[in-house]
Amino acid sequence: MKKLKIFSLYIALFSVALSGCAGSKTRLKLGETPEGEVVEAEGLSAVTDDLIGTKRAALSDAYKNAVEKVVGVYISARTLVDKAITIQQNILGKTDGYVKKHEILREGKEADGIYHTHIRALVSYQEVKRDLDSLNIVDLNGVGNPRVAILLDETVEGDSSQTAACTDALAQGLLERGYKVVDRSEMAAIRVAEATQQLASGNAKAALTPIFQKLNAEVVITGKVTVSQLTGQNLGGLLSYRGNFSGKALKSQTGEILAAVTIQGSGLDATKEAASSKALMVVGKNASNEFAGRIASQLAKLSTVFVTAKNISGIDRLSDLKNVISKTPGVGEIYMRNYQVGMAEMEVKMNGANSSDLAKSLVSAAKLKAKVTAQTQDSLEIELEP
Repeated sequence: MKKLKIFSLYIALFSVALSGCAGSKTRLKLGETPEGEVVEAEGLSAVTDDLIGTKRAALSDAYKNAVEKVVGVYISARTLVDKAITIQQNILGKTDGYVKKHEILREGKEADGIYHTHIRALVSYQEVKRDLDSLNIVDLNGVGNPRVAILLDETVEGDSSQTAACTDALAQGLLERGYKVVDRSEMAAIRVAEATQQLASGNAKAALTPIFQKLNAEVVITGKVTVSQLTGQNLGGLLSYRGNFSGKALKSQTGEILAAVTIQGSGLDATKEAASSKALMVVGKNASNEFAGRIASQLAKLSTVFVTAKNISGIDRLSDLKNVISKTPGVGEIYMRNYQVGMAEMEVKMNGANSSDLAKSLVSAAKLKAKVTAQTQDSLEIELEP
């Protein structure tokens, strides 16, 4: 009898242990983890005689929708549409690599006759961001593709250049970097020579007004390019010319200087025309490399508020924040720059609003429960309540 009681005690303890193990299996918790973000998603599939195939198709669709939630953190809806094929082929087409683990919450055929699978999935947002960066999607249209007018005074040994080779090379370099450039034929709308002279003499306002109004150019690049022959060199009958460029980029509406550049370049050929033209082309190409980055950077500073949000509990909370920002009057595109450890950093393009307008909008949004912790003209730090 005593042995039976001891045996019964062992069975009871074993049962408790088993039930404890079963109860210790917890579901993935929504929100951020060191490995990524846990999100909920639903997948759909038509019901077929192949039940296993139906389940796999619904789960695959749920995976795609989970990853798409994370993709939506980093890019705007417009970019998602514009780059749909690229994103589908390179990101959403390989979701298995981003989903590190998942848990099925429920699944089965529902009233609509479709097989539904509801999951929680751990998605590596770090890997999603890395691949979006490699595709140059995250920074798409970061400066809004500004339209540029180029007015240069090009001379070769004191005479006006007949080729405008520097202007053409500069324009081509900017086009390759996503800028829009006013075509030479469109320049007929203004007095080019007069505007160029006014800009060179410092009378920018008189020159910029028609450029902005008639050419719709947001940026004007102006300057002087001089090319002269290099002498005293034994080049085996070839001629060497060096070009010197000094110019600046102006915001046409206000006259603000966005960038100032001084560049040199050389050309070598058998004739004066060919060698000087090469020097002009090299100068133009080098100038485009300098101007492209500086103009973009300065325009971003002039029209951007950098928002840092702390205590972000998950992607759904972040989506609420982005929705409030996007609905603020005078706000344009939102670009996600960083998201990790409960913190998000965004560039918010402004079309008339300022950091104060944005702060008021965020604080007044009852759903967010946000408070401003720091603010400047071009930056805003907020913290969300749990």
